[in-house]
Amino acid sequence: MDEKYIFLKPTFSTAIWGDGSLVHHYHVEKYVPKDMNIDEITGLGAFCGLPQDANEIMNGKYKGRKLNELYDEHPEMFGTPSTLRWEHISVSMGIAHACTDLSIQVHPTEEYALKNLGCHGKSESWYIVNCPHNADIVMGHNAKTIQELDEYIQNKDWNGLLKRYPIFPGAFYNIQAGTLHAIQKGTTFMEVCNPCPVTYRFYDYDRLDKQGKPRQLDVEKAKDNILVPFECQDTHYSYRNHQGVTEIKLTDNKNFSVYKYVINGSGELTMPKPYLGAFVIEGQGQIEDVKLQAGDSFLISANVKKLMWKGEMTVLAYYG
Repeated sequence: MDEKYIFLKPTFSTAIWGDGSLVHHYHVEKYVPKDMNIDEITGLGAFCGLPQDANEIMNGKYKGRKLNELYDEHPEMFGTPSTLRWEHISVSMGIAHACTDLSIQVHPTEEYALKNLGCHGKSESWYIVNCPHNADIVMGHNAKTIQELDEYIQNKDWNGLLKRYPIFPGAFYNIQAGTLHAIQKGTTFMEVCNPCPVTYRFYDYDRLDKQGKPRQLDVEKAKDNILVPFECQDTHYSYRNHQGVTEIKLTDNKNFSVYKYVINGSGELTMPKPYLGAFVIEGQGQIEDVKLQAGDSFLISANVKKLMWKGEMTVLAYYG
């Protein structure tokens, strides 16, 4: 089983909008670095192959190594040369909880990032795990031209500029690079994205940082990347089912594919892609004879041909 299912130690991110609730919810306190304040942790990094953020392998003969090292040394575990697109794993996945409204931001497009930053751009998607009643997200804007965008900014008409969409647990959204976006207070969400480390903060509700100073904005760089006009990305689900297992394909686009597995009993399905990065959102069960529980992050390698699920759980998986 060592080269079929690779379990990963979570990484952690902190911010002024963190509260550490996910650390306790998934009982991963023992993995938090000693110099990190649990009460400021915003989310868990479930699957990342960038060298600076790569997860540590927790089982088998690769135990103690980093995920990026596995990708470099054993690319066959992730597919074939024709399916490996980038010089590193091209997608990351994590879960986060917002205890306050997040800043309105945008990530660089692929073209801009390659030309100006020496890295890839960042498209992403959100799967809503939980949220308050009548919650929403910021996604996109109402400006039809760059001139209109400038007018909204000059007039500080943020309510007029920003588009909002209602959300609910189980909802899924594709967010193309160059899209203004923000999660709102009380929302727990899974993010699947291209692992670009660059974010341009566009608007932050005039909030202050810990030193009492206005938080830095990157309006001009944001404008260089904002897609005008905004076009909402359509989402069309497709389903596969076998006995007690349902696979929901949430998206299959040029950046990544995302699947939700709902397991109520047992069943098996063929692997939809060469490999999958997976996270157990809730419940417990097994894949083949390997036990799983909520909070587990793992690689389903290219050595696996059939997904043999069993138990009562919900799993989010991606390929990219």
